[in-house]
Amino acid sequence: MSGLLAQRNLSLDLALEAATTALKTARSRGYHVGVAVTDRSGQLLVLIRDDGGGAHLLDGARRKAFTAVSAHNRTSVLSKAVDARSGEPDPHLVFLENVLMVGGGVPIKAGDEIVGAIGVSGSPGSVYDEECAEAGIAKIVASLS
Repeated sequence: MSGLLAQRNLSLDLALEAATTALKTARSRGYHVGVAVTDRSGQLLVLIRDDGGGAHLLDGARRKAFTAVSAHNRTSVLSKAVDARSGEPDPHLVFLENVLMVGGGVPIKAGDEIVGAIGVSGSPGSVYDEECAEAGIAKIVASLS
């Protein structure tokens, strides 16, 4: 063992395609959202906000993508875990910077390996944010194999 790791990462081109598709999906439903896509380490690759979307949507989308990639899970799953604790988040997660446990963040996988994440913020409910994020991933899924 050489001590070096071989890891795949989401490219800027795929990140931009996923983000644009998520935005177009939201627009087709009448939502003005923010979309963020990160690489496997949570570093921002793409950050866009639709015309008419509030400035706060950028931070929400970025934090959802960061949380999904760092937790290796959908933010909707994390949100349900908070609900199961009577609305109280895990005390170990409360003070982590950039974590947002609200639906709309989805890891992007190549096989079983997480290569990035997408976060959407600004639809009328987090379930719709997640649907738009999933549309973005669906657009690039063939390129992830």
